Amino acid sequence: MNVDPTTGLTLQAAPSWAPDFLTTPFLGGIALADIIAIVVILLFVLNFVMMEIWLERKVAGHVQLRRGPLHVGPHGAMQSPADVVKLLTKEQLIPSAADQVVFPIAPYLVFIPVFLTFLVIPWGPLVLFGNLVLRPFDLGLVYMVAIPAVQGVGLVMAGWSSGNKYSLLGSARVVAQLISYELPIVVALLGVAMMAGSLSLTTIVESQMTRGWNVFMQPLGFVIFFLATMSEMSRTPFDIAIAESEIVGGPFIEYSGMRWGMFYLAEFAAVCLNSALTATLYLGGWEPFPGSRALGLGWLGDYFGVLFFLGKVLFLVVIIQWARFLLPRLRIDQLMDFAWKLLLPVGFVNFILTAVLQIFGFAWFAVGLGVTLAGLATLLTVYRIRRQVSAPLAPAVA
Repeated sequence: MNVDPTTGLTLQAAPSWAPDFLTTPFLGGIALADIIAIVVILLFVLNFVMMEIWLERKVAGHVQLRRGPLHVGPHGAMQSPADVVKLLTKEQLIPSAADQVVFPIAPYLVFIPVFLTFLVIPWGPLVLFGNLVLRPFDLGLVYMVAIPAVQGVGLVMAGWSSGNKYSLLGSARVVAQLISYELPIVVALLGVAMMAGSLSLTTIVESQMTRGWNVFMQPLGFVIFFLATMSEMSRTPFDIAIAESEIVGGPFIEYSGMRWGMFYLAEFAAVCLNSALTATLYLGGWEPFPGSRALGLGWLGDYFGVLFFLGKVLFLVVIIQWARFLLPRLRIDQLMDFAWKLLLPVGFVNFILTAVLQIFGFAWFAVGLGVTLAGLATLLTVYRIRRQVSAPLAPAVA
């Protein structure tokens, strides 16, 4: 067992009291406990996605002044399992013009990278299990950026192998969006790594317990990361590339049945994943509230950290769902401009301010942050004035 000397938390999927046959590696360094943990995480993801779909319909209902699912099960709770059964029983068609080998593989290359990223998330300490993280990589921050990038390959394969020019164009738009928004994410994470002095997700959480949550020390980084991950998930207002009501439906046009369901599963699993990463990197992970250890309430996180962590994840999920039904879609040119002309430059400014904080202290950091926010407000005001001036006048009504 690997134990972090600073926290005393067990950094392994299996606890110290587990029998040897569970923890002894037998296949490429993988133990039976690892396989059990992978199955448990997979079941958690699948069940969370079903709950998330039900919750999104309820959020949509309340936003639009209606009730949402109501009749299938208590409060419509069985609607999502019913949808799963429907997808599993629908016929999975392959177009005659599609590549018969690549076409069925593409959905798995979109979902599997999302699932693999769950393996490095520290869910929090649990009394009997130590720290719940399957693979506490020292380079966890690099891993969580590199692995989801494989999704782009799956999306290109889906669009190209469908034998449909609209699918191919949709995949090109989605991949261009993914590549554009990966850069702001990486730049935002540089500030987090600099503050923690580590690329380990567990160490980043622990560092926030001593000096405060990153959402307060890295407000620009938090906004950049949260918005960029929403775009990576193709969630509103960044979903124009797959908006079936406006441009056919992205690279998934020719898919049906559970193959289409895999793309849908990947999208909702990514919402859970990115909410968990945001809670880990910026909201203190499993810490109940900022300064809880200084107040002598660290035992709340030690005993109930998993519940606090899941509560933060659910809170962020609801915000993402809320945005879907209240914000209009960005055009594709606005979408790309937002990444290259706003998020990326502000990300570099955040990186520079973090370096100022680390070298010169909080006073100069606060001054730089204030100047940055004032500059952004000025640019936004000028932009809105220019739009009003350049807007065509409405024709006179006779």
